Amino acid sequence: MQKSFKEQFPKDHRPEIADLEAFWNEDVYNMFREFSEYILQKYDLRFGIPLWTETYGWTYRIGKSGVFLVKGIRIEENGFIVDGVMIHDRNTYFGLLAHIEEVCQQKREDFLGRIAEKNARQAERNKARIIREKKEFAALQSRIVPGQYNVFRWPEKLDIHKLNKLYQLDARGIHDEVLADEIGLTLYLRCKYGKEDTERMDKNIIRCHGCGSELCGDEDFRQCSCGRQYSYREYRRSFRKNNMPTGAAAKIFAAFIQDWESAKTYQEKMILIDTLLHEFHLSMISGATHRPVAMNFIDGSRERVDQIISQLALR
Repeated sequence: MQKSFKEQFPKDHRPEIADLEAFWNEDVYNMFREFSEYILQKYDLRFGIPLWTETYGWTYRIGKSGVFLVKGIRIEENGFIVDGVMIHDRNTYFGLLAHIEEVCQQKREDFLGRIAEKNARQAERNKARIIREKKEFAALQSRIVPGQYNVFRWPEKLDIHKLNKLYQLDARGIHDEVLADEIGLTLYLRCKYGKEDTERMDKNIIRCHGCGSELCGDEDFRQCSCGRQYSYREYRRSFRKNNMPTGAAAKIFAAFIQDWESAKTYQEKMILIDTLLHEFHLSMISGATHRPVAMNFIDGSRERVDQIISQLALR
């Protein structure tokens, strides 16, 4: 007998989209995927990160900008429950679409107002933060060496045109091993440094981008023996600004890193690239994360990245 969702995914095991795919039958999983895409395209709404509750285990929320329109979406073996209604077949699914439209119409003004209030509060916090950080920076001026402070060098993202070219050639039976190596290595480095730097920062450690040394300490200001200097705070911001991969797909990254290091043939490398792109596609259509994983790896606008991932998923 299959365990309940709560039993299978306890508090220390937050489910990911691949877990939902394995938990449900194909029909229910496809409805959940369709629903995620539907609310994104029609209402610009997304599933937020799952929230643990003692009664139901992991539950889901739908919203935007950290403000949620529908909460408490529960996962059951035969479907998912939204506002007390079990969605388990096409009839109940179409009823869900009508319900969401009604909710959006009734709560639109309140929803947008809450987003505006949250943004206003954030703007005030940002102003206070900027003033505080200017004072902190002024106090550091005597220690900063020009040209050595906060010089970051992150692994490059994939060139979207090269990725498309690789798959066009492969479809014609042409094995461009150099291009496959270049693309695979780019994915590998983004995975590797994203995973390792996340683990370091969780321990208040950063990596020197000049020599690779680990810089520990309790202060924001860090200086490496090679001469490079960093603000721990700005290091983290640069990590995020450059969309370095982390978070929900950590297990996928770890598997790709290990497998890429041992891959030898063109076929082995293409399978690994295909597998990672498949995960990008699942992330994109699921809505289970705030930002599709592909944006961490591929250079381009969200619209363009979504387009190329969708195209490649159909090949």
